[in-house]
Amino acid sequence: MTAKRLLLLLALGSPALAFAGSGTPLETTAAAPRDSVAADSLPIGIEVVTGYRSEYINRGFKLADDFIDVQLEAEIALSNEWVLSLGAYYGTGTGDEDFSEAAGFFDLKYDTKQWTAGIATTYRNYQDSFFEDGFDINPSFTWHFNDDWDLGAGVAYDTGDGGWYGNIEANWSHPLGKSSFVAAKLGTSFTSDYYGSDGWNDIYARLSYSYAFNKSVAVTPFIGTSIPMESSPETERLFGGVWFEVNF
Repeated sequence: MTAKRLLLLLALGSPALAFAGSGTPLETTAAAPRDSVAADSLPIGIEVVTGYRSEYINRGFKLADDFIDVQLEAEIALSNEWVLSLGAYYGTGTGDEDFSEAAGFFDLKYDTKQWTAGIATTYRNYQDSFFEDGFDINPSFTWHFNDDWDLGAGVAYDTGDGGWYGNIEANWSHPLGKSSFVAAKLGTSFTSDYYGSDGWNDIYARLSYSYAFNKSVAVTPFIGTSIPMESSPETERLFGGVWFEVNF
């Protein structure tokens, strides 16, 4: 596995609970430059991601301070277009709270050069949280505008709360060399009877830098924000953190 392939996995593979709430529990960065895939793609990839966040913001809601999490994921190329991801996740707050979250997920995507469509299903179990245990079902669609820009939208139904969450976002990324790239995302979300929010929920953004030390190890520091809109019961948040990833 090359450093270019590692950067792609770092971008597409997991941490989705980061704060946009895209489906699978961890979403480290915005999409990597699409021309970095080349012919290096492997039919099966395994990755471990761990990291720290000063605040854990999930879909505009603050759940914990000083958050540490880890995720194991297997990505399987079923064909040239179909990709299946399976994984498990655990995170815990190290501040005053006893908050923790455990999850298992699978994510099926159909990926072409012009667009990607997928559906992610995640079961989450929470401790010491107003978020409820249950399944999260999240179809999504992304248009690959060019090598640097992606435009995407998704909707999720949370069986724990019985509410709906939807988001629209733009992702930008650009290589800074063979071993690194910078990425940014900007999005907004809407809710329907979702943990006290019903309407325009928040505007969120994140800026990150990813560097691959070698063919297997990468690091991504980032900063992000969530700005509540008219229906959100939350306050403005500014947070930062770092993710470490190992691929096999």
